[in-house]
Amino acid sequence: MVALDQTRTDATNVLADNRDERPARRDRLAIPALIAAQAISSIGNSLTAIAIPWFVLATTGSAARTGMVAFAGTVPYIIAGLLGGAIVDRLGYKRSSVISDLASGVTVAMIPTLHFLDLLQFWHLLVLAFLGALLDVPGFVARNAMVPRLSSRAGGPLERTNAGMQIALTGSSVLGPALAGILIATLGEASVLYVDAASFALSALIIGTLIVYPHIARVSEQTGLAAALSDARDGVRFFLSGPFLGKVIFISLLANFVFAPLFSVLFPPYVKELFGNPQALGFLGAAFGAGSLVGTIAYGAFGPRLRRYPIFLASMAVTTVGFWLLPWSSSLAISMLASLTIGLAAAPLNIFGMTCIQERVPEEMLGRVFGALLACAQLGAPLAVLAAGFGIEAFGVRVPLAVAAAIFSLAAIFSFASPAMREIERSPSFQSVMNGVSE
Repeated sequence: MVALDQTRTDATNVLADNRDERPARRDRLAIPALIAAQAISSIGNSLTAIAIPWFVLATTGSAARTGMVAFAGTVPYIIAGLLGGAIVDRLGYKRSSVISDLASGVTVAMIPTLHFLDLLQFWHLLVLAFLGALLDVPGFVARNAMVPRLSSRAGGPLERTNAGMQIALTGSSVLGPALAGILIATLGEASVLYVDAASFALSALIIGTLIVYPHIARVSEQTGLAAALSDARDGVRFFLSGPFLGKVIFISLLANFVFAPLFSVLFPPYVKELFGNPQALGFLGAAFGAGSLVGTIAYGAFGPRLRRYPIFLASMAVTTVGFWLLPWSSSLAISMLASLTIGLAAAPLNIFGMTCIQERVPEEMLGRVFGALLACAQLGAPLAVLAAGFGIEAFGVRVPLAVAAAIFSLAAIFSFASPAMREIERSPSFQSVMNGVSE
């Protein structure tokens, strides 16, 4: 079990290798290239999330089969988080990102190809949806694992780079569904999947040609599934070894339990019951996306100069208020204000989580730790989705929303009551290295 102080030292030593380097043009361009690749790959994921279910519904006419394919695309996130992170550490981050994007593109392209050849069967859809999600996670993990070294080379703070990565995710969640709708209407549900595959290929091209990253893959005598499981256990043990990272995981688990069913399960019947207008669903999603985008941009611009702990507590408190507004709302304006508030206030939370892990985890372990974090955060998502659905059937939509608000309130209370969360402030030794690089 690794001590927390030692992990800070290890993470700092990795960046110290770059003390005497001045940010060259190549290094300054690496961060925009990484963010662009993240955005393009995330848009591809958003296209996949819309285009594949629509394709299944259009070609089979079965809502049940559409749900089965959607389920097949969500389960792999837990598996891929645990095992994929270990594989990323062994392959190296740049190589893993490129391979992941190319493999994801191939699985997506196979669906319309089999369809046009009149060979596509339903089990093919299940397998390809499963593989697509399974192969996508290592790329996400690898791109975020490259952030510390690339940020230090470019001479910028981690918070700003992580804000850029989060903006890419948020922007893709807004742009992707709208783009999917336009492309489906103009190209058809099968052909749009080729555009989706091309987006993954473009992301792989950007990472492969514009980013220079050392191959620091972990070397081990162990191979095979047993080795991957052993590496995954190392990742879990690492963030459980110190009180701070363990608390971050617990808060992430509670928060993800609330957010997972919000748009897919809770908001559609909420809009139908209260407003009876499907356009209101789009308004709530747009309000959340706008709030999240503004909050992320604002924190990226000003956050690195401010103390983290007060902002973290304020984010948790204001997000809680936003959640409590939803079950008691009687008008679309209040519901949109609640959705905007949640998006705006919660925006810094993912940035905090990524930055704190990158500051504390040795570079050669980032894949395992990020993967384990992603898997643990997703553990409650399937249960949350099922519980929300059954809760709506039994009690109507307001009660499950109140339960969601209560669960997030527990996460906020835990954040305020836990002294370990004060460690969210940046490490002095890490910051001195960052300052040395940027001089």
